Amino acid sequence: MPQALDQEGKTGSHDAPLLQWSDPVSRDREVELKLVLDEGAVERLKVHPALNGTEGKTARQVSTYYDTPDQALRSAGFSLRVRTSKGRFIQTVKQQGQGAAGLFDRPEWEEAVEGDQPDFDRAARTPLGPHLGKRTRKQLKPLIRSDMERTSWHLTAEGADIEVTLDEGVVVGGKARERIAELELELKSGRAEALIRFAQAIAAQVPLRLGVLTKAERGYRLAAGTAGKATKSEPIQLRRDMSVGDGFSAIAASCLKQFRLNEAIVVASQDPAALHQARVAMRRLRSAFSFFRPVVADEAFGALREEVRWFTDQLGDARNLDVLLKRAPRAKHANPDDVELTRALETARARAYETVLEALASQRLRELMLGLVAWIETGAWRESEAAQVRIDAFGRARLDKRWRKVKRGGSDLRHLDSEPLHRLRIEVKKLRYAVEFMASLEHRDEAIARRTALSAALEDLQEHLGELNDLETARALLASLVPAEAMKSADHWLRPSAPQDDPIDAAEEAYGRLIEAGPFWR
Repeated sequence: MPQALDQEGKTGSHDAPLLQWSDPVSRDREVELKLVLDEGAVERLKVHPALNGTEGKTARQVSTYYDTPDQALRSAGFSLRVRTSKGRFIQTVKQQGQGAAGLFDRPEWEEAVEGDQPDFDRAARTPLGPHLGKRTRKQLKPLIRSDMERTSWHLTAEGADIEVTLDEGVVVGGKARERIAELELELKSGRAEALIRFAQAIAAQVPLRLGVLTKAERGYRLAAGTAGKATKSEPIQLRRDMSVGDGFSAIAASCLKQFRLNEAIVVASQDPAALHQARVAMRRLRSAFSFFRPVVADEAFGALREEVRWFTDQLGDARNLDVLLKRAPRAKHANPDDVELTRALETARARAYETVLEALASQRLRELMLGLVAWIETGAWRESEAAQVRIDAFGRARLDKRWRKVKRGGSDLRHLDSEPLHRLRIEVKKLRYAVEFMASLEHRDEAIARRTALSAALEDLQEHLGELNDLETARALLASLVPAEAMKSADHWLRPSAPQDDPIDAAEEAYGRLIEAGPFWR
C-alpha cells in the first residue's frame, strides 16, 4: 500500500494521515461514507475496539421511495422517501450531490409527517417543489421499499462527531429483492478527513468495500433488471465554473463507481463482460491521473498511481484469455488440436481468474480504495492554487496536448511497426477518455456535432488498433501454451476476426474521420 503523509507532508507510517483538508462541514448537508460489508463481517464489526464501551441502539426501519413510472424525480436529481420507525413517519427529500465513490455529500430536507404517504405541501417547500406539479403528484407511487434492522452508535473521533449505522435487511425494487449489510458513517460535525480515518481504522480489521449505491439506486436497478449485469461508465456531468479539483473528484468517482458495480459481478460469476468493464474503469482512472497530473501530483500521487497499476495488472491475463478464447473454432469446425488447445486455454483462464479473485479479496485492494477516497477528497493537492482554477480552460489545454500526440502519431499508420502502433493505441485511448471526461462542458451545437464525430472516430480507431494488439497478445499467449512445432496448426487462431477487412485500412479510415472532425473544443 502507498505510504501516507504526516501533517507536515512528509512520508510517514502506513497509518499516518493522508489528509490535509480543513473546511468544516455545513450543517444543511449530509456527508456520509457508505461501506459494504463482506459476508461474515457483521460480527467482526460489532466487536471492533472502536465500538467497545459504546451502546448501540437498534430499531426496525421501513423506507418507501416514491416516484413516477417514468422516474421523473430521479431524472431531476431527487429522491422522495417516507420512513417508518417506532410509530413515527419521517419524510426526506434528498438531492443528488457530489463526492467520491463511497463518500456521499448530499443536501437533504427532513420533516416528520402524519402517515406513510408523501406530504406534498412539506415537499414543495424544498428544491423538489418545482418538480411536483399536479400531474407528477397524481402519478407518484411507491417504487422501492427497504426493510432494515438499523443499529446506530454515536462516537467522537479526532474532534469529529460521527454516527455509525449498521443496516441489515432487504431492498425490493419491482419483483426483485436483494439482501444487504452496509455500514454508513455520517459526519454530524467536524472534518471529513476524521471520518475517513475512522473508516480506515475499522477496515483494518473488518472486511469492507466502498459503497457506491444508495438504497434508492439499488432499488431502481432491481426494478429495471440491471442489477447483476456488467455496467459501462455513466456520463459525467461537469460545469464550466467548476474547479479543477471538483472536476477531478467527479471523474474519479465515476471510475470507482464503475469498478465497484462490476467487481461484485466478477466475484459472483466470473463474467467476462464484467471483468472487462472493471478493467476499463481502472484504466479510465489511470487516464484521469495522467490528464490531471499537473494539479494532483502531490507526494502521495506516485504511490497511489503505482498501486492502481498493480491492481489493473492483476486483471490483464484473465481478460487476454477471455479475448483469445473468443477465437476458438466452433465445435463443428474444431479439429483435435483445436479442442486440446481450447482446454489448455480454459485451464489457464481458470488460474488467471483465481489471481483476479485473490486480488479482489485482498486487504491491499480494500486499503487502496479507501486511500483513494481519502486522497481524492481531502488530499494535499486540494490545497494548491491550481486545484481552485476553473476546469474549462484547464481541460482545453490538456485536450490540445492529447490531440497533438494522436494527430502526429497516426499520420503514417501503414508504415508503423508493432511498438509505435501500441503507443498510438494508448494515446488514442487517453484522448478518447479525455473527451468523455470533458464532454459535458461543451454546449455549442456545432461543437457537439464535431465531438460526436470525433468520439466515433476515436472509438473505431481504438478498436482497429486494439485488434492488432489482440493479435500480438494472442500470438504470445499461444506461444506460451503450444509447443513451437505445433504453432503452425494454430495459425488460424491468429487471423483477423474479419479476414476481408485489413485492420490497418480500417484504422486509416478512422484516422481520416478523426482529422476531419478536429479539436471541437477550440
